[in-house]
Amino acid sequence: MGRKPIDADRRQKIVDATLKCIHQYGYQETTVARICAEAGLSTGNIHYYFGGKQNLLEEAMRSLLRQIRSTMVTNLTTSALPADRIAAILRSNFDPAVFRPEICLTWLHFWAQAPHDPALARLEQINRRRFKQNLVHELKKLHPKEKAQTIARGIVALVDGLWIELAQPQTQLSADEAYDLTMDFLRDKLSAPPT
Repeated sequence: MGRKPIDADRRQKIVDATLKCIHQYGYQETTVARICAEAGLSTGNIHYYFGGKQNLLEEAMRSLLRQIRSTMVTNLTTSALPADRIAAILRSNFDPAVFRPEICLTWLHFWAQAPHDPALARLEQINRRRFKQNLVHELKKLHPKEKAQTIARGIVALVDGLWIELAQPQTQLSADEAYDLTMDFLRDKLSAPPT
């Protein structure tokens, strides 16, 4: 007889507690006990469903990726032109629900842990590949493949950089400002003649 699956509300409560603790204490000082206290659950529940802190970080990242993907799919349903679809992809990465200091800081911890944990590394690679492929798919409708790949690489680096910037203390950067900066970069690249 296997474990009962955790209900969605409890899972989200644990994810939220994990994000809050990592933001408040940093990854190294975040403990399962702190997460449990924040979530109002026993350590037995956390260990039963997740096994430990590293698995909680993985689940928090999976939750954020699902949220970004869901927003992107919704945004894409109303976008037909390639430039509009690229904008929809970017908007999902700067949705105010996820583009927040505590989430960006947790994302930095995730990046730092990924090289040392195969499950996190795989998750990071899948996310990066999907993001870039989605961009390249639309950019190839506007530019030759090589240029599309170069533009996509620049966009991914810019988005990553803006997430890193927001993770820094005292940074004042709204989701709209980050989106506008990225769109300015994109417009410059799209207006350049194809090569």
